Amino acid sequence: MEWFCPLWIAQGKISELLRDVEYRSKDESIKLFDYHTSTLYTLSFQAVCIAQLIPSSRSLADFAPIAREAYLAFYSGHRASSIAALIPVIEGALQRISGATASMPILDQVDRIIDRACTLAGRLHFENMWVPREYLTTNYLYGQDERIFVFETFRSWLKDSFFCRTGEYDGVTWLNRHLFAHGTSTEWQNSANFCRLVVALATLGVIESWHDESHRVSLFFPEMSEDSKLLWQQALLQAQAQFVIKNLEEKMYHSEGRTVPIMPTDDGVLLRKARLQDECINDLVRPLRNAGWSVEVGEPDDRALHVKVIARAEHNKICIALLYSCATENKLYRELAQSCDAILYLGAPYHQDQYAYGIDVHVGPVAGWQPPKAPSN
Repeated sequence: MEWFCPLWIAQGKISELLRDVEYRSKDESIKLFDYHTSTLYTLSFQAVCIAQLIPSSRSLADFAPIAREAYLAFYSGHRASSIAALIPVIEGALQRISGATASMPILDQVDRIIDRACTLAGRLHFENMWVPREYLTTNYLYGQDERIFVFETFRSWLKDSFFCRTGEYDGVTWLNRHLFAHGTSTEWQNSANFCRLVVALATLGVIESWHDESHRVSLFFPEMSEDSKLLWQQALLQAQAQFVIKNLEEKMYHSEGRTVPIMPTDDGVLLRKARLQDECINDLVRPLRNAGWSVEVGEPDDRALHVKVIARAEHNKICIALLYSCATENKLYRELAQSCDAILYLGAPYHQDQYAYGIDVHVGPVAGWQPPKAPSN
């Protein structure tokens, strides 16, 4: 799952996640991981990480304003930009923590930081008592001390996933510094990677606290402060405003016979599907039922460009297709005409003759269509 043993999450939740992903493929595991963590790494959880944990870290404190702005921008709709802003912070923070020069390889910096954090954890595991040297190794304590287990899995994530060489990366999240920096892939723009980066930075603050023995960032998750609450509420406000803006944008583009352009983290399918389903019930299903038909509504297609409705009465059946827009390619019109008795669309006609040609079924706006009366006994 390209992750590390998480801090601040109840073991029962971790076990539930692991049971769900066991025996799954990489793609399925990541999808399930993203689902589970969406219920754990919530907006309020992220707000605490950004407003309380990251600023408490000596090396991360200067990056706290960037994290805060990225958080608000993410829930304002600028998701790819927010992810891009945080990826370099991981590398910059590691160099600050390690105190290394720029010439030291980043993986050596990772080892220096994790080794020292594990050394302190090992001493505390034995309460600073003398023990044979072999009992202080991470190989021995990996399965004995939860803190070392977290630190070591974080090391593995950094070295085997985040900083993995471009040609050697074979993961699914695409959260990789080299793929991002060299433009080898754009898949790093996956929305779930934002909360991964926020949690990774907060975890890095904990590791720094064990590296320099300052313990400025606690292993215990803090109670939400007033600053965190305000940041969380600010993000909710941004998300609510974004919802209104997205609806206005959709209506503006739809009036011109177009769909809203695809963004790296939003292809517009969810918004189109929501409008298509809502309008289908109001303007098509209800009139059909009022006319005496029994109605069966299908699911919108993968791109949310159309949905089919089947109406039955006695031994009669009619099939109607509802398009998201009049300005739909002629190929889809022709495909639907083979199985539908009418093709309707949302909104006003938009150069209908340029799209709906070469077919012999009724085509028109759903708002102007009157369903036939259902045959009676």
